[in-house]
Amino acid sequence: MTTFGYQIIINIVVMIIFVLMSFLINHEILSQADFDEYLSLDIQSERIDIGILSPLNSPIEIPGAIKGTIQADTDWVFICSAEGDFLSREGNTMPVERLAWRLEGGEWVPFEMGETKLLEGVPTSEGGRSFSIDLRLDLKWMDNAGDFLTNIGFTLMKK
Repeated sequence: MTTFGYQIIINIVVMIIFVLMSFLINHEILSQADFDEYLSLDIQSERIDIGILSPLNSPIEIPGAIKGTIQADTDWVFICSAEGDFLSREGNTMPVERLAWRLEGGEWVPFEMGETKLLEGVPTSEGGRSFSIDLRLDLKWMDNAGDFLTNIGFTLMKK
C-alpha cells in the first residue's frame, strides 16, 4: 500500500416514480391538468469524483456534494440506497459504510445496504424543496490503494 493512490468515484443513480409524467409535463407535451399527482427530482450531478486521496487527510468532507430540488403536489418521501461496497478495478473492496452522509448540517449517517429515508414532505411550493447533502469519506491505512467506484441510488416516491 502506498500513501497516495485512492481515487474515489461515486455514481448517482436517480429513480423517480412518475418519471414519464414529469418529462411530459416539463416538455409541455402534456399539462399538469392531465394528471392527478406529480413528482419531480432534479439532482445537479450524476457523478462525484472525490479525487486522489490519502489516509493522511482522512476523514475527507465534501460539503454540498449532492444538491437538488424536489417538486411534488402530493406527500412524498426521498430515500437513498447504496448499491454495493466500493470496488476497485483490481477487485479490491472497501466498505460503503466508510462513506457517510449529512443532510443540511445534521448528524453524519454511514451509508448502508438497503434504503434509508433522507426526507419526507408535503406538496411543495412552485419553486420546490431544495436540499444539500454533505459527504464524508473515512479511509484507513489497511485499505488497498486503487481507483474505487460505487453507485448510490436516490428515489423520490409518493408517501
